[in-house]
Amino acid sequence: METTPLLEKVSPGTKVNVKSLIINNIIVCLLASGTHIYMPVMSQYIYHRVADSVFGNDTRIKNFTVLAPCFQNTSDEGYRLQEKAQQIASTKLWQYSSASAGIAVFSNIILGSYSDIIGRKFLFLCPMAGHLLRNAMTAVIIHWRLDLNYFFLATGVDGLLGGGWGFMLATMAYTADHTPPEQSRSLNIVILECVIGLSESFASTATGYFIQNTGFFYPSLTSAAVTLLDMLLVVCFIESSKPTDSNDKESSKSLLHGMRNITDIYFGGSVLKRAIFWLGLCVFFFSSLSDGGGSNIDTLFFMNLPFCWSPEKMGIYDTISTVVRKTFGVAIVRLLQCCCSDITMGMLGLISNAGGEMLFAFASVEWMLYLGYPGVAIVGFLPTPMARSILSKQLPSNRQGAIFASLAVVQALCSVVAAVVYNNIYQVTVTFWRGAVYMSYAATNGITLIVFIVMAILIQKQRKSTAQQINVN
Repeated sequence: METTPLLEKVSPGTKVNVKSLIINNIIVCLLASGTHIYMPVMSQYIYHRVADSVFGNDTRIKNFTVLAPCFQNTSDEGYRLQEKAQQIASTKLWQYSSASAGIAVFSNIILGSYSDIIGRKFLFLCPMAGHLLRNAMTAVIIHWRLDLNYFFLATGVDGLLGGGWGFMLATMAYTADHTPPEQSRSLNIVILECVIGLSESFASTATGYFIQNTGFFYPSLTSAAVTLLDMLLVVCFIESSKPTDSNDKESSKSLLHGMRNITDIYFGGSVLKRAIFWLGLCVFFFSSLSDGGGSNIDTLFFMNLPFCWSPEKMGIYDTISTVVRKTFGVAIVRLLQCCCSDITMGMLGLISNAGGEMLFAFASVEWMLYLGYPGVAIVGFLPTPMARSILSKQLPSNRQGAIFASLAVVQALCSVVAAVVYNNIYQVTVTFWRGAVYMSYAATNGITLIVFIVMAILIQKQRKSTAQQINVN
């Protein structure tokens, strides 16, 4: 017979702090914009450098300045060299991602251990400093055309300071600090994800034109400037306060104690409670896995046959796709909350996302791409924020940093796994079926759906048991 409560006493929190949430969204918007200026610059620049090396003295490559070489005649020698360049570029991209994410796994354990003690301002500034150094070093590499191995240093510094995963830890914990554990928290987490997506899409469109008109250096310099501006906003407007339930005694706690706060979530409490947290972590892992390896592969996929898209065209597609998904997606979420739980919305998102991925797998004309993500996968972004919300609602306010820290570590780990697995799938299949990697994304969504269903059954059992305890008392 269970003696431990199935559900920790979750503090009701305060009312929604609209001012703090607006400031948080502005900061997220700027950092996402700077990051998504950086990402296409890096991936496209690396492909161009690799293509220059592979094609050597071939005079045809000289016709390409920022546009990627795209030979459509399969009997042309340029076509074979183009395939080789794609494979090498894909390898380099996953190596850089793995270097950053591998280091971030350990740095986020440390950041997460102190996340409920040191205050939120430091949590914001640490990973943002890493982004600033990475973006500035990228501008230097591009300007002086340094060896591509210097990207290991740039991405490694970013991972050492937490990377994007550390920033998500900060912003999600900050959101939980200023919302009660009700539907408003789920909605605000979804809104935050949408702000990130919309900021990235608009930045992507601007970057497409920017690259096409000025090359790679000035966009990389701009990404560093935007990140610096965002850091100034954090210094001026984010309070250094700790979570509501923190106290002065906690400030003296050791790193070991902070790590124990994280592990206790998954190893403490009743068997049923532990099972829910572990299943929630698995849901988050698999949904982040399909998200983590997509952007670089999408770039290579669009730049090659049968599409041969320019940076400008890729930016326009990214904007249209994201705006449709995020604007209509938020409205759909608000409607679904009237009749669906977070778990149900997460499962709908997985089905939606799998459908979009399968359309991508067989895409041979542009309208199939637009039907896939802006259309079928319109709520495909929901599984990750719903998993965050479900796990967050299981804990009191003084444990929010700990739960989001564990998710940041898992997300960083996902980036390593996704970079290795999906980029290697793309390399192996690029010569005979470029879309095969998207079928693997769809399969991952299918696995996540099964885990989600099991977790839904256990959460329903938990609610019944909690209700029975209340009646007995």
